[in-house]
Amino acid sequence: MNKYLLFLLFVSVSFCENNETIHQEEFKCSLPEVETIDGNLDISRFRSDFSKISEVKFPGLIGPLNERLICKIKCIDGNWVGPLCSSTPSKQNGRFKPILRECLYRMKDPLLAISYKNGSILTDTYFPHGSAIVVRCKHFGLYKLTGENILRCENGEWEPKWPICVPTSMITNYTGGAPPTIQYLAASGSAIVELSGELYTYPGTTLWLDCLWPRSQGKPDWSWRDNYRHQASWVSATGEVELHYRLVLTRMTHHHSGRYTCTAPTGTTNTVLVRVVNVVCPLMNVSSPRLRESAQGSQLGNAVHFSCEPGYHLNGSAVVYCMGDGRWSSEPPTCVETFCPNPPPGPQLSVVEYNSSYGGRVVFACSWGYRLRGPPGLECEQDGKWSGEIPHCVPIYCPDPLVPENGRLLSTMSKDGKYPVGDLIMYACEDGLEIVGESSIVCTENGFWSHPPPFCLPPSEIKKADTIYIDNTTLVNFEE
Repeated sequence: MNKYLLFLLFVSVSFCENNETIHQEEFKCSLPEVETIDGNLDISRFRSDFSKISEVKFPGLIGPLNERLICKIKCIDGNWVGPLCSSTPSKQNGRFKPILRECLYRMKDPLLAISYKNGSILTDTYFPHGSAIVVRCKHFGLYKLTGENILRCENGEWEPKWPICVPTSMITNYTGGAPPTIQYLAASGSAIVELSGELYTYPGTTLWLDCLWPRSQGKPDWSWRDNYRHQASWVSATGEVELHYRLVLTRMTHHHSGRYTCTAPTGTTNTVLVRVVNVVCPLMNVSSPRLRESAQGSQLGNAVHFSCEPGYHLNGSAVVYCMGDGRWSSEPPTCVETFCPNPPPGPQLSVVEYNSSYGGRVVFACSWGYRLRGPPGLECEQDGKWSGEIPHCVPIYCPDPLVPENGRLLSTMSKDGKYPVGDLIMYACEDGLEIVGESSIVCTENGFWSHPPPFCLPPSEIKKADTIYIDNTTLVNFEE
């Protein structure tokens, strides 16, 4: 939808003056729906009386680039009509025109890349009437664009129809009559694929254009429009000899600009549009003191690689390219101090040590009756992520208790059939027998019972003994 942000209202007002009589019904309109980004503007004061206002002018922002326009609406027969907008505020030159319907671009085709005024469009976006967008296939040479690469918004509809990306021979495994795949390499100099899908090269570059087609299925053919005799042959390098039919463009000049088409033996074609441009990008203004850069140069196709000092991470692109319009592909990134996110809370899980900065450590512990499953501590790494998965707490259970011969358990097990920490087990013997040992045992935090099970013996067999318990082991010293 079109977006109009009201900064200030300029109104032309008709009054009842002298002998002139104005009928109120001719101009009576309610307050138009407006939004404002100006916190000091009190919209409520405009609600007082619109009965004598016939026209409202206001600045507006339209389209994905927020183009500034001067717009107006008119009160006609009790209804606001418009908006009409002009890109020039001058009364002499400004011509107010109706704003026609916008066109919505939806990111439905993952193979298509969209650009608008030298900028990539990466989200669903509304474009104003008359806008022109450039369409290309994302993967250079792997897909062939079928259809027009420039689309215009015409009153809510894109014209002509949307193109499609057809998979080439490498994608189809050289079957089905697909067009041949094209790959490029700047053997010397530099080259880059522009947002338009064209291949830009710097003067003096030696460019290799490889047409991928199995040699066993015949030889493809390279064609071009200039008068140069370029060399084309099968590549002799190991692993490529049976597949890459290469066209070599040596020490390129502006005369090499043009269309280069590879025709497969089956008659299918794929084309690369090459432009030779002498472009040098300006020096970058790097403002982040902790930013490190490694530059190939500043001419067309050159790249600048960025990284940050330890403890900081990049906010922006790690690689920036010099593009064909003399601008870098994006602004240089900045370095932001690295912090790892707060560990998510978990049942029974607690944090006993915490430092979220780079190199810091978080240490975990569990509530009584639970043990950690996972690492007890993690370190904050350079990328702002912890060195492993956050652990979680699992309950501790003791094994099923042993029941002595001629004995029984007086306690019942827990609902889930397990014995958690703190569970108390009591024993009893059959009539006429007595317990030798502990009559009750407890499940401890190490997952073992506090004592071994007792014995059930007749009184005549019970001898006086000194019983010592060491590490869950019963030592009995009987006196003969």
